[in-house]
Amino acid sequence: MRGEVPVRLTTTQMTMAGFIAGILTSSAALADGGKPLDGLRGAIEPSGLSIEAEYTGEWVSAHQGAADGKSFFLDNVNVLVNWDLEKAFGLKGTTLYMNVLGNSGDRPNDRIGTLEGVSNLEVADGRFKVYEFAVEQAFGDNTSVSFGYIDLNAHFYATDASGLLVGPPYGIGTELAATGSNGPSIFPSTSLALVGKFKPTENSYLRVGVFGARAHNWGDPGSSNNFNEGSLVIAEAGLTSRGLLALGGWRYTDKVAAYRPTGPAASIQPWGIYGLVEQPLIESETGPSVTGFVRAGVSDGDTSDFTGSFSAGFLVDRALPGRPNSQFSLGVRHAYVSDQFKDTARSNGDTPKSGESGVEVTVADQLTSSISLQGSLHYAPNPGAVKSAEDALISSVRLTVAF
Repeated sequence: MRGEVPVRLTTTQMTMAGFIAGILTSSAALADGGKPLDGLRGAIEPSGLSIEAEYTGEWVSAHQGAADGKSFFLDNVNVLVNWDLEKAFGLKGTTLYMNVLGNSGDRPNDRIGTLEGVSNLEVADGRFKVYEFAVEQAFGDNTSVSFGYIDLNAHFYATDASGLLVGPPYGIGTELAATGSNGPSIFPSTSLALVGKFKPTENSYLRVGVFGARAHNWGDPGSSNNFNEGSLVIAEAGLTSRGLLALGGWRYTDKVAAYRPTGPAASIQPWGIYGLVEQPLIESETGPSVTGFVRAGVSDGDTSDFTGSFSAGFLVDRALPGRPNSQFSLGVRHAYVSDQFKDTARSNGDTPKSGESGVEVTVADQLTSSISLQGSLHYAPNPGAVKSAEDALISSVRLTVAF
């Protein structure tokens, strides 16, 4: 029945509403403008330890398309621990960091049917895991090396101005996200990696990373050998004198089967290049400030369903009058599909398009030092890049509690 919400969703919503209400009404720390863990942070700070914890709950509702009338709930828990080993043990420039990640809830895109997804919280299988665990060694102010389980997207193919948008393609290009047997080392699973960062000048940087080609964290099913399918090598160079201008490239060391519609299948090393532009458009100390972004990438096009992707948009800080922490963002996206995808669609009786597009608008505000609220609206014409699919219209609401 249209508009019917599963009992499980209603129960979850009631539980979350009670949880948030309890925090808002009973926590003296929140009433005083602090966070519940501020006392613990103060106690452990002399030892070089710092801790941040955050819970995000999201309600996704479909208003048009394959999932019309359906609602979904999903959530995310992050616990970040940093340990300054110089302060603790005198190890100059050494930091140990860990990110514990927990996800649960529904999988809305299974019903909505977009290629690129509508929520960057959605996972195939929810569980708690040690998502990142690495040590970073700094050599002076301009050079550092990190080793361990590392999120590739924390260092490569990222723009700050697109970070408020909740659609996955605004975090990392779809043509890279779709590679690897279990994806590259990005949410929700990372791999062992070595990442080096170097700043030749104050306004430039070079980053190089070698990641296990098979993402797998402790707690994930299957083989834990991140390098049993080779490595993913990636490099990015950028200028930061005003905003960001960057160029990056990546390549897998092992060959995989390639799809060639005009000839026999071959084996090649998947590869891609990408570019990032992020520039301030309106600058203000007190009123709205606007930053624009453009992100684009291409790949070999023979080893996945995508040949490239493009996204662009802008972020407005201090978007609402009298709300200094409010933000507004708009993003447009397009993923170009490969010949392999098109031929598969035709064999299933569909008429494929050249790719999938989408538009997202979102507004967020920090209500207290610990509570923030964000609402988003997504529109995706012909989701799944097939002409027969009805246009999708989706809204989402996120409530985030920082501890």
